Amino acid sequence: MTQDIRKYRFIDALRGYSILAVLFVHSAQSVQPASPALQSLMSHGVRGVQLFFIASALTLSLSWDSRRTREASPTRNFYLRRFFRIAPMFYIAILFYVVLYGLAPRYWAPNGIDWWFVPLTALFLNGYLPETITSVVPGGWSIAVEMNFYLVLPLILRYFTTWKSLVAFLVFSLALCATMRLAFTYLFAPHFPPDQQYLVSSFTVLNFFGQLPVFAAGLLVASLFKSPTMLRRFVGYGGFILIVIIVLDLTLRLPLNIIDNYIFIGFGLAVFSGFMACYPSRILVNGAIVQIGKISFSMYLAHFAVLEAFSKFGFAAIFRPGNASSILYYLCAVAVTAPLSYCFFNAVEKTGIELGKRLIDYLERKVPAVVHQAPSP
Repeated sequence: MTQDIRKYRFIDALRGYSILAVLFVHSAQSVQPASPALQSLMSHGVRGVQLFFIASALTLSLSWDSRRTREASPTRNFYLRRFFRIAPMFYIAILFYVVLYGLAPRYWAPNGIDWWFVPLTALFLNGYLPETITSVVPGGWSIAVEMNFYLVLPLILRYFTTWKSLVAFLVFSLALCATMRLAFTYLFAPHFPPDQQYLVSSFTVLNFFGQLPVFAAGLLVASLFKSPTMLRRFVGYGGFILIVIIVLDLTLRLPLNIIDNYIFIGFGLAVFSGFMACYPSRILVNGAIVQIGKISFSMYLAHFAVLEAFSKFGFAAIFRPGNASSILYYLCAVAVTAPLSYCFFNAVEKTGIELGKRLIDYLERKVPAVVHQAPSP
């Protein structure tokens, strides 16, 4: 379980499943299925974002462990890698969606896009205001959350080094999540009219603090990788407990509505990620899903544009509401988004990653020359 991070193909598979799930829910908004069961299933595709957060926590934690003892400035290099991994494609998305949608009012910005929304988003600070969190770039809230997680991760991994301490951090994150939800409601609700209160209620969930327990669950799973036995026990016991809770919720009709709770789903996805690590079968971890996982970031940013094009050019109108047509429309969206994103991945993402790598290599080479410089006579 302590092999090089590049060999963990199941993490790319998790990313693949996450973006396919997100496409599932967004395509269903254009062509709705007829069956309530399929509607419910496709609507839960929104939890693909939480799966991506879990995969991110796994990747970064394992990568940090493998690099921190081999680099002179691991924290600096970590931030550089993350910036060059995310920023190039995200900045292209900012430019594209500003040109596409302009500054006019829209669902996530009912009063329009003010000029300062754009630089705030470019600085990844859009996640701290209800009107900016996801208004400039569709789905941009998750990018803001992800970058905030990058910011605090070295600090977390410095002070929470064992699975027991990460359990404590998970409990702390739950308390912080609940506290900040109340604080944000108190702070922002008075500044929005009744017909815009949905911005505040959504913001209290979508912001970094609202999603922190999901990341914490991912970090907990990553800490168990050093002991395959512990990881298997976590998967077994955790899976059993989750199943019992779901069965009780469905049979007793508890008022908690727990199967729709994104944090509970996040915990379930953490257990699933542990299962994938322990039992990476070829059915679940195959070449196709791994490849989709590699281009998942570009797919996330591009699929909104693909679905918009389907709508504007009348392609979506060809499909009538129904189960078969909804699934077919979804497959068409994947079929167009995947090759487009493959091009973006190679042209933009790889270029950014390579630039970051060159900068890090340059900075790392400078360190020995400074450290071992002979003293002046």
